[in-house]
Amino acid sequence: MGALDLVMNEMQSRFGISETKAGSLVSALLSFITQGSGGINGFLDRFRSAGLGDTLSAWSHGNTRNISNDQVESVLGSNTISNLASKAGLSTSTATSALAFMMPKLVQSLAPGGAIPTRLPAELMSYVTGPTAAVAAGTRQAVYAAERVADRGVGRYLLPLLALLAAILLGFWLWNRGSSTAFNAEEQVRIAEQKAMSALTALRPGFSAQDLVGVLNLDIINFATGSSQIPADSQDFLNKAASVIRSAPSGTVIEIGGHTDNTGDSAANLQLSQQRADAVREYLVRQGVDASALVTKGYGDSRPIASNDTDEGRFRNRRIEFSVVK
Repeated sequence: MGALDLVMNEMQSRFGISETKAGSLVSALLSFITQGSGGINGFLDRFRSAGLGDTLSAWSHGNTRNISNDQVESVLGSNTISNLASKAGLSTSTATSALAFMMPKLVQSLAPGGAIPTRLPAELMSYVTGPTAAVAAGTRQAVYAAERVADRGVGRYLLPLLALLAAILLGFWLWNRGSSTAFNAEEQVRIAEQKAMSALTALRPGFSAQDLVGVLNLDIINFATGSSQIPADSQDFLNKAASVIRSAPSGTVIEIGGHTDNTGDSAANLQLSQQRADAVREYLVRQGVDASALVTKGYGDSRPIASNDTDEGRFRNRRIEFSVVK
């Protein structure tokens, strides 16, 4: 059994999370490492910058002492943790605790003896599987079971069956990887709201106007087709946003921009985008935001950020976008 499989098994029992969520958290963290600036060394530099260089060295040499949740946040940042938690379907607090438990074992696997590879070792690459991590884990479990059976001397009877099971699981995993790319708007809205709410909560006193709009733009206000009525599932976020906007630096003015895809008449789209921007402003003002701190502008379909040839592209183009005026 692989080292990270053991870690995931213990995470499941220790934190009461499912195999799927444990696998997804491992997968999301490894993807973050490989896609981040500087790769593995850049990831390890985060620990050094947080004053954990000695701890990092101890991990690499086999002393996998744990770190605190606060130290995990100092290394990864609250936004990254929220993102990893969302991908795994976990609460931020549970994900933080699981990461604190996982980090020492992961670093030991990444950099044994302090030797830092330029890419993930082959044994870890199999965990970078996105949302189907649990299926891949199941494939590995079947292979390990086959090895154990062979070691007991009865492999000539059961090994072919277990190998077939592993092949079926692997085939299902590969098929699922292809089919999992179907765009799901509701899921995108849910994940975006989770990220945005966590990021709003994480804003510290003294934040800048640019920090604020960066967080506001994490959310997706998914208006019904042809409607400018604020969706009910966006109201919690806007309520929280209003509270934070009221704490923005004095003199801050934020533009609420309305955007649509290119479906239908451009003039109608322009009018609808203005109505939606106005609706967001009116809602925030009703929650106590100074009206002079908010301006609106409808852009219609004139500023796409994605292709209008796909469902996902049109979804991304239909948006409310916040920007700093001053």
